[in-house]
This record gives sequence, C-alpha cells and structure tokens, in this order.
Amino acid sequence: MRILGIVILVTGMLMGIGSNLAAFIDPPSLLIVVAFTLGALWISGASIPGMIRALGSTQIDATEAATAARSWGLASKAATAAGVVGVLIGAVIMLRNIDDIGAIGPGLAICILTSLYGLVVGYGFCLPCQRYVESRQ
Repeated sequence: MRILGIVILVTGMLMGIGSNLAAFIDPPSLLIVVAFTLGALWISGASIPGMIRALGSTQIDATEAATAARSWGLASKAATAAGVVGVLIGAVIMLRNIDDIGAIGPGLAICILTSLYGLVVGYGFCLPCQRYVESRQ
C-alpha cells in the first residue's frame, strides 16, 4: 500500500505539472527547505541517523521508535515552516527589486516554490514517515 501511495502522489503531481517540469525546479528554494529542516532537527537534538534507521531497520525498540516518530513529526513541521520562511524571503527579494520588473521573477520563484517544496516535504514525505514509524511501535 505504501508503494501505491507513493506512485499516486508522484503521478498526480507530475500529471498536474505536465510539460512544465523545468519551471518547478529552483535550487535556492530547495536549499532553503532542506537547510532549514536539517538545521531545526540538529538544533532540537534529533538523531537523523536514528530517524533513517527507524524507517529501514527491522529491529528497533519502542523507545527508539517513539523518538524517531517525534523527530519525523518535527521534520514535518520544520519543512512546512521553511516554506513560510521562503515566502517571506521571496517577498523581500521582490520588493527590493520592485523598480526592475525583470528582477522580480527570481524572488517570485523563491516565494512560491519554497512554499510548495515545504508542503511536499512536510506532508508528502515526513508526515508519512512519522506515521509509518508510529505504526511499528
């Protein structure tokens, strides 16, 4: 069922994007989401190797599983918050370049795509990982 869920999620997104895939790739937006999420996890003391181990290992105890599930929940919230931070960063870039219409595009891309990436990472990846680890307890 998990594989089917991943296939449906990815297929639905790709069908919606259609032939515009290149427009949805923005490295600065991806960097904001990934760096913010990892930074939040490290600041909180989460064990990223433990989170990954909880997904693949068949032998984890209840304490390790509970810790990993909480960490995946934190990652979901952090990725979503990173999307909001990206919107604000993009808005500042756009407003700074308000006189140069050609320079507004990069800020707009960061504004919109960071939000999209944050939601996809938070709710399309981290939240399902949290639920999966919780089901293993």
